[in-house]
Amino acid sequence: MTTNMVGKLEKNRLLAIDPGLNSMGWAYWNRLPNVLPTEVGLLHAPRKMSLTERALWLAWRLDEYLDLCRGAGIHVVCEYPAYHGPTAMRGWVTGDLQKLTFLVGVLAGYFESSEFEPVTPNTWKGQLPKDVVIRRLQKKFGPGATQEWEKDVWDAVGIGLWRLGQF
Repeated sequence: MTTNMVGKLEKNRLLAIDPGLNSMGWAYWNRLPNVLPTEVGLLHAPRKMSLTERALWLAWRLDEYLDLCRGAGIHVVCEYPAYHGPTAMRGWVTGDLQKLTFLVGVLAGYFESSEFEPVTPNTWKGQLPKDVVIRRLQKKFGPGATQEWEKDVWDAVGIGLWRLGQF
């Protein structure tokens, strides 16, 4: 990360998103460069909706929770899927990778007035599995500093800390 990016983020707010077809974790910082997020959450879109309706529902609900995500002064960093050759073929054949890519595109369009930065899992965490990410973050925050968060929330926190140069 460049010094310019760190300086820019210290003056703004940060929203980190771990999107998913079943649940979407998010973490929000309004006092940068604090390491601990100001607020975190997990959203579950109703299954009865079309893919487009679900993607918009997630964006609207996130905006409703934070009531200030859209607009100047917020940097949004969002994980997006990366194709990993033959091992990813199952996700491609079932359509899950396309659906997740579409969801990230809808989020990028929704937060158009914000600075939206997509990031692959390999870029922010390498090959680390979720349980290792969680243990590293728990160690970083120390005992009693966090509540028990869902796995997708921990990933959102990790994505945000990566952007802040703290992961």
